[in-house]
Amino acid sequence: MALISSLRAKGPMPRHRLAAASRLSAAELTRALKSARQMGVVAYEGEPDSPPEADTRLVLTGRPLPPPRRVTPAPRDNKPHFEPLLDVWGIARPAAQRRGHAS
Repeated sequence: MALISSLRAKGPMPRHRLAAASRLSAAELTRALKSARQMGVVAYEGEPDSPPEADTRLVLTGRPLPPPRRVTPAPRDNKPHFEPLLDVWGIARPAAQRRGHAS
């Protein structure tokens, strides 16, 4: 969103100016640009006719962002299971606490 907001507010700009305008780190900008280009929301000016260079400006394509995906987390058993690790390390436990499990 920071990337798109910056391009909307200030217009097309090269990657180095976009990094400063959006206040994203280099890694964040790389991930955001990759996603935005894959979704067709952002493109390099002149793309696909010419390969992008360091000062090629990035532009909004006019395509809207797709709606966010809803991800349902998998149900988790919140109890930690250290028994397999203790078995591998050969650490003895009281017999009442031991459970059998497949290796």
